Parts: sequence; C-alpha cells; structure tokens
Amino acid sequence: MRRLSGFSEGHAISDSPPNVERTIMTSRVPYEERQMHSQPREHRRRLLPMTLALAASSTASAATEQASTSRSGVMPPMQQAIQSCLDCHSMCLRMATGYCLDRGGQHVKKAHLRLLLNCAKLCQTSANFMLNDSPLHGRVCLVCAEACEACAKSCEQAGDMRDCVEQCQRCAKSCRTMT
Repeated sequence: MRRLSGFSEGHAISDSPPNVERTIMTSRVPYEERQMHSQPREHRRRLLPMTLALAASSTASAATEQASTSRSGVMPPMQQAIQSCLDCHSMCLRMATGYCLDRGGQHVKKAHLRLLLNCAKLCQTSANFMLNDSPLHGRVCLVCAEACEACAKSCEQAGDMRDCVEQCQRCAKSCRTMT
C-alpha cells in the first residue's frame, strides 16, 4: 500500500486497480445474497406480503382438507368434544372473572368461583389431551365431565347463569363420549 499526498493521515490506497479488490471481495458472497442487498428496501417489502399470502394459503388449504374429512357435515365425536371443551373453558373463565365478580352475593362464594376456575382449567387440559391424541385423554375427559357437572349444578344454584349451565352440560355430555 502506498500513501497519497493530499489525503489526511491514515488514508491509503491499494496498488491494485480499484475494481479488482472489490470484485474479489464480492465474489465470495453468493449471487443471490448480493442481489438481495443491492435491491432497494421497498422491493423487499413488496415480497413480504406475497410470502405471507403463500403461507396463509397453505394453512387455509390444510384447514379445508381437514374440514373435508367430515363428509356429512357433522363433526366427528372427538372434534365436537374438543370444541365443547374450548367453549366451556371460555365460558367458565369469563363468568368467574367477569360476571360473577360484578354480581356479587352467591356468585362470589369461594366454592362457586373455585368450581368455575377448576372447570375452565380441566376443560382446557382435556382439549389439549385430545388435540395431542394422548392415550390418557379418556381419563382426563372423565374428570372433566365430572367437573363440568359439578360446575353446572353450582351455577344453577347461584342463579341467573343459564348459558354457563347449558355449556357445562354440553361439555360433560361430549366428554363422556370420549371415555
């Protein structure tokens, strides 16, 4: 390397022609990577929606394929049980953390709130066991059915919780079909 006059201290240039050094450095980087970095950021941003759309379409086609497995339009028993458990989980959790706390009185008794929260947790666990195709899902569903029946009874006694009672009864019935 040699120093040029007129440049401040520390600036030096190579004895080789200017383009040779640059060509050598970029030839080590794969062509596609050089192209990606040389394209404006806007171009790369336009590629993102197309990539996301492709991913969404593959997910949608998988869901369509799964839905087409039930020919009669009736969900298979395990899918029904999973959906019932998830619906019951949501209902009991909303009732325990919202409705019952707002109502007060019988609705905030410790035993009633515990039943609602335990029912919600068991419904979620039961759905997870079925989704994982666990060989223990039958046992978990049996316990879930018992918790749902106890929760429905407690909600009926508390009064003015008809939706929760019906959802717990539906869940208990579908969980019993899994045992």
